[in-house]
Amino acid sequence: MKPKSILARLNYISNRMTKLLILTLLVTVFSSCQWLTDKSDKAALEKHFDIPDDAEMIAYDGYPAMVGFGQREALSITAKYKLTDDDMYGWIKKVQNKGLKKLPIEPDCKKKLWFKNKLVPTDIKTGYYFCRTAGNDVLNADSTKSCDEVDNLIDIIFAILDTDSRELSVIITSGY
Repeated sequence: MKPKSILARLNYISNRMTKLLILTLLVTVFSSCQWLTDKSDKAALEKHFDIPDDAEMIAYDGYPAMVGFGQREALSITAKYKLTDDDMYGWIKKVQNKGLKKLPIEPDCKKKLWFKNKLVPTDIKTGYYFCRTAGNDVLNADSTKSCDEVDNLIDIIFAILDTDSRELSVIITSGY
């Protein structure tokens, strides 16, 4: 058997390094896309729910993880925040115009809530909630209306505040 030349070995190593570099770049690009999607989703949560600046995000989940072909079908973005007393009372005042109501959730509204999510409990008895809908493009909607005004919700913008634990749970979800 004839030993491989140094040039052949260098060429082999170069090809392997090139493949490894391409793989590393692809992983980096896809990770960056996920980071940007999460950042965009969190901005949408802040916009729709007027999240206080000092609120601590204690849980977050976004599905699907990334945009595919310009859409995110079956979108569900949830988060839970821990609020200070001042933030909680300030938030209650700030979102009055969104149709904030005292808990428990009214039966007509509860029937319309088709989502099931462990981060967003709907059985809390002490606190406040609001339910809004956009009708389309829920993440970027400039105007929303109360869920009370719509019979069949195709998207939901829902917040529930447990005043005992000072936890604000929110969800943006779509059925399209």
